[in-house]
Amino acid sequence: MKKDTRIIIGICIVLVLAAGFLFAQQQKGAGGVENELVEIKKQKDVVGNGNGSVTSIVQDSKKQENNETAECAVYVSGAVRRPGLYRYYGTARVSDAVASAGGFKKSADKEAINLARVLTDGEQICVLTKKETARRAKSIDKDSLDLGTEAQETELVNINKASLEELMSLPGIGQAKAALIIDYRTKQGAFSKKEDLMKISGIKEGVYSKVKDFISV
Repeated sequence: MKKDTRIIIGICIVLVLAAGFLFAQQQKGAGGVENELVEIKKQKDVVGNGNGSVTSIVQDSKKQENNETAECAVYVSGAVRRPGLYRYYGTARVSDAVASAGGFKKSADKEAINLARVLTDGEQICVLTKKETARRAKSIDKDSLDLGTEAQETELVNINKASLEELMSLPGIGQAKAALIIDYRTKQGAFSKKEDLMKISGIKEGVYSKVKDFISV
C-alpha cells in the first residue's frame, strides 16, 4: 500500500512540474509576441513620422536619375573646328559642346560666349568670330543712333501743321506770335524753310535763334 502511495505522489509531482514548465513557456511566448508587437508599432511610427522625408528622398532620387539619363542634343556652328550635332546624357555645359566640336578656331571671339551655361535640348550654339562681333556691335550702335534721331525728329514742331497750342509750346512764342504764324501760312502758303519765320513781323533773329532747334517744315 505504501508503495502505491509513493507512486501516486511521484506521478503528482511530475504532473505539477510539467504543468509549471508548460505555464512558464506560455508566459515566455506571450511576452515575446508582445515585445514583437511593440517593436513593429515603433517601426510603423518611425516610418509614419518620416513619411515626408522618405517621399522627398525618393522624388529627389528619381529626379536625379531622370537628369542623368535625359538626352540633350545641340547643334554647334560658327568658329569651331568640327561643327555638327552632338548628344549628351545628363548635365552638360557650353564648354562641353565647344570641346566636342574640336574647340575654338583662332578667329573665334571667346569672350562673346558663356562657357558655363547649362545646355538645353534642341538649341543651337553659334560661336562668332571677332569680326562678326565687331560688325554686330556697330549695327547695334547705328540702330540706336537712328532711333534717337527719329525720336528727336518726332518731338520737333512742324510749323506748317502745328496748332496754336503746339506753336505756343515753343520758347519765345506766345499766343500773339503763334497766331501770326498761322495767319502767315494761311495767306502766304507753307513755309519752305525754317528761316522763313523771320519774314513774319515780330519774329526776328532773336526769337528765331530760340526756336530753330525745335521746329521743322
